[in-house]
Amino acid sequence: MFNIALMKIILASQSPRRLFLLQAAGFSIDVRPSHIDECPQPGEDVQTMTSRLCLAKAKACLLQDDELQVPVIAADTLVALGDEVLGQPEDIQQAKEMIQKLSGQKHQVHTTVCVRLADDYLLQTVTTEVSFRMISDAEIDVYVRYNEILDKAGAYAIQGGASGFITGIQGSLDNVIGLPVQETIRLLHKIRCEQVASEA
Repeated sequence: MFNIALMKIILASQSPRRLFLLQAAGFSIDVRPSHIDECPQPGEDVQTMTSRLCLAKAKACLLQDDELQVPVIAADTLVALGDEVLGQPEDIQQAKEMIQKLSGQKHQVHTTVCVRLADDYLLQTVTTEVSFRMISDAEIDVYVRYNEILDKAGAYAIQGGASGFITGIQGSLDNVIGLPVQETIRLLHKIRCEQVASEA
């Protein structure tokens, strides 16, 4: 595995959770959000949608000539309750409705990560199952009043006030926060190795 200490990365996201996770892993981060249309397409399932949006974010990241060998990381996270996709709520009322739907249920958090190096792209989708206890309407009212939820898929952050709702997690905790770090590091290593092999 390559040395990631202070390795420079361009993060095509404005998510403070993804920034924190990558900095904690030892990367030097240049935050450069990509702004794309994130509306779902007809008949699109959640994993197809996260992959499409993630790749679009990576492609939309503009690079200078001297940055072509700097890896770009893009990611997209969505919550799925059965076949229903829960993205970021549009307002407080929709956030309440999302938490009500998740109350007492198991749901899946899907994050697709894309690592771009010049014109090469590698993607991986990671899924974590999260279980919520039953949540009263009064608790939901307090939660949405005191937590920032409008920029979070499913209207909750596992590292915030919603931690008290959770009764079980199967899979990567980092994935629920917003970026599966170990899988991202493996993608970085793989794309570097593939580039070296193609140049040999």
